[in-house]
Amino acid sequence: MKKIFALSFLMATALAFNSCKPAEEDDIFDKSAAERLNEASDLYSKRLMASPNGWAMQLYPTTENEYPYGSGYLLLCRFNKDFSVNVSMNNVFSNNKYIEHTSLWEVLTDNGPVLSFNSHNDCIHAFSDPYDILFTGTSEIPNDESGEGVGGDYEFIIVDAPEDASYMMLKGKKRGAYDLLTPIEQGITYEDYLEDVQGFQNKMFSPSSPTFDVLHKNDELFKITGADDGIPNIFPYDGDEIIDESFNAFLITKRGSNYYLRFRDKMPINDNLSVQEFVYVPEKDIFQAVESEGCFIEGDNPARYFMQTLESQSSRWEFDKESAPFAAIVAAVNDNFNSVSTPSAKYSYEKSQLRIDNGCPILQVIYSLKISKQKAQSMSVNYAFKVERNGDLVKFTYDQPIAVGSSTAEVAAGMLVTVPAIQQLINYFGQEFNVGAAETRFLLNTIKLTPTASQDAWVTLKQ
Repeated sequence: MKKIFALSFLMATALAFNSCKPAEEDDIFDKSAAERLNEASDLYSKRLMASPNGWAMQLYPTTENEYPYGSGYLLLCRFNKDFSVNVSMNNVFSNNKYIEHTSLWEVLTDNGPVLSFNSHNDCIHAFSDPYDILFTGTSEIPNDESGEGVGGDYEFIIVDAPEDASYMMLKGKKRGAYDLLTPIEQGITYEDYLEDVQGFQNKMFSPSSPTFDVLHKNDELFKITGADDGIPNIFPYDGDEIIDESFNAFLITKRGSNYYLRFRDKMPINDNLSVQEFVYVPEKDIFQAVESEGCFIEGDNPARYFMQTLESQSSRWEFDKESAPFAAIVAAVNDNFNSVSTPSAKYSYEKSQLRIDNGCPILQVIYSLKISKQKAQSMSVNYAFKVERNGDLVKFTYDQPIAVGSSTAEVAAGMLVTVPAIQQLINYFGQEFNVGAAETRFLLNTIKLTPTASQDAWVTLKQ
């Protein structure tokens, strides 16, 4: 019986095994793996070549927050059908000169499509070559990056490449930094494109900018400082620049007539929304977030900044440009000085400026006096004002002649009789002004004062 039971068990097991074995099926792929990889390479190669005038590549070597390793660099790339690539740039790695270089490229298939710059390119490989970066460190404290360089990539995983060639998203294979490519319009030369974008960025985020910018996240306000090197510090408006520091690199590109500012890292607005890209709106002088109407970047308030300078101890604003009504006043002052000249004493009007003396705003009229054959001496008379701010408005109220340096109050008072047109200057500044940016709130080295009583009698002041 035991033998019969054992035999029955073996037969049942064999039947069960055969019932579990799958039927023979055809291969689910109708092409070999090698063929599929070649097709993928061809597909993404065509996508790279789909922009006739190439791409603006927003390259971030690393995700660090320190210049120059985490800074963004704008490279222009044209991928040709013969698998050559023309790359151009103008930045610190090219000694701030325009350079271009042609090398080779291909799309590899390494667990996904990978764009490889597979022969040396002076532009793209400047960010991956393991050489010392000559412009970092100081003579006292050198910073030797030999063996590392800036630490970037020359091979990039193709993360997204839509068929319409509206953009491409790459990711550094080694460092993992995301790099956006956007198409360049036909008819635009690479050198002109880079010069245009760099000029715009230098104006909006100039190293000589005396103030900060403001990020609006709906009802939240943040200050933006240090944007001139491309890695600004973004922190709460009333927060501490060091304690609350948060760095986020950005780059400027141009598409059509629009300038775009795109941060390297997304900035959360709430639990469901983040913003990353902004477009400049000239009519509003702001960078408007593409993803959210309630998020935008603007420059500092001109009236706030102007008032701050008037309360300092070293501020000075010189007349820069003016409308015809104000120009007529300046011309009258100049004529008055000429009219009081004698054969032995020649008076010449030089300029006028607003300056601060012991916290007091001063209208300073500067002139030269040349007696006989002596060298002309520069002199001034000074008139004090009181000032108050209300929003975008600043109101000056004339106080009195004042002594500044070697210039006495008595001489200043007497000059109102000798050169009566100076009184016209005093009357002009003794009123309420709307304080605005001469060109943009992102660069307040120059401001525009427009009297609320007469919109056509404006003057611009330059620091």
